[in-house]
Amino acid sequence: MALQSLKRKPSSAVNTSEHDLSVLHSQPSDISFSEKTNAANRSQTVSKIELWAARIGFFTGGFTVASWAPLIPFVQSHLQLEPFVLGFLLLGLGVGSFVGMPLAGTLTQKLGSRNAIAISGLASCLLLILLAFMPGFYFECLALLAYGVALGCLEVSVNIYGTYLENRHKHRLMSGLHAAYSIGEVVSAAALTALFVLGFTPFGAVTGLMLILSFILLAVLRKIKNTKIETPKKEKDGKANSRFALSGSILVLAILCGVFFLAEGAMLDWSAIYLRDNAGVPQEASAFGYTLFVIAMAISRLTGDRLTTKLGPQNVLTIGSVLILATLLALILVPTPMVAFIALFTMGLGIANLAPILISAASRNSTISSVKAITTVTTVGYGGLLAGPALIGAISSAISLQGAFLFICALLLISLVMIRQYRTVFN
Repeated sequence: MALQSLKRKPSSAVNTSEHDLSVLHSQPSDISFSEKTNAANRSQTVSKIELWAARIGFFTGGFTVASWAPLIPFVQSHLQLEPFVLGFLLLGLGVGSFVGMPLAGTLTQKLGSRNAIAISGLASCLLLILLAFMPGFYFECLALLAYGVALGCLEVSVNIYGTYLENRHKHRLMSGLHAAYSIGEVVSAAALTALFVLGFTPFGAVTGLMLILSFILLAVLRKIKNTKIETPKKEKDGKANSRFALSGSILVLAILCGVFFLAEGAMLDWSAIYLRDNAGVPQEASAFGYTLFVIAMAISRLTGDRLTTKLGPQNVLTIGSVLILATLLALILVPTPMVAFIALFTMGLGIANLAPILISAASRNSTISSVKAITTVTTVGYGGLLAGPALIGAISSAISLQGAFLFICALLLISLVMIRQYRTVFN
């Protein structure tokens, strides 16, 4: 239907907000991604400022997440939290994210993609400042819950906008856009680590960085149109009204996304503590391992779109899963500083392009609207990123942190089986 409508009227008359995210649904599954996008979007281009707006949105998400990671050991020490209590605190981030993520689709459709990214991004920056204040346990719980809402909304909003741009473009974009997320993590982790070593307090360091980031975010977003991503007409008139649709290919993509993000979340919230408690790394330098992890992710994502086009999405998913599994085992079996740092860097290379492939595949599914598909997959995925570390904390208290990492290894083995069995889902 979408291609027929393009033939009947000039491209200037096409409502891109309704067309771009849904046009690929009607294409046969055996047509390559580049052929689909070429056929649907021959006369449409993505401007540099639109790409920069998407990048700054992803950058903000990564920057704020990585600003929270180095704070965790300080929060634990300042508030004197046991591992189980720390895990309960981290659960607030996951609960908040599950509230915020489903809101992203509605905000993007009602308020526009630019406004959704701006509101959630600025709220994330403000709440990071409050988290760095650390006046007490209950205040920290409430601030982390609210941050989870803002971050969840931001994560889904930028993925919706990113796939909106990708489906107007002739080639894959999502790995490159997710590279901005990783670069944000690198810049934040490196900056905070340096500031901490120089003697800045967590509150002073975080406040300065968040104010700078807020200014940059607003300066870039004000230059783009406030596009409202519409639900395709067939869904407005039709069958399902729920925000989620966990069945078929969407269920497969969501499960895999959840597992990969859980592994990433474990490194986000627990790698610094693992290096401090198990690998003999001083607390002031414990964030260096996570910095290596996100540097590797950024490097890998900068070439991820070309790599996925060359090797195919299934091969990239398989290789990445094997690398995560192998490096987790290395962390467990050889807990020394050098091995841990090498393992975290290698893990970052492997995990980097998995989520972009899954989210991109969700946007081109043939059963439900792209907005709903992306919201569902990213909600489950980022739920693993944000709620998973709380589960790791519970397992760590009951057994050990090494045992929690072995639990992730078991999930990765299941994921490898699913990748092999459902290979056509990722095209």
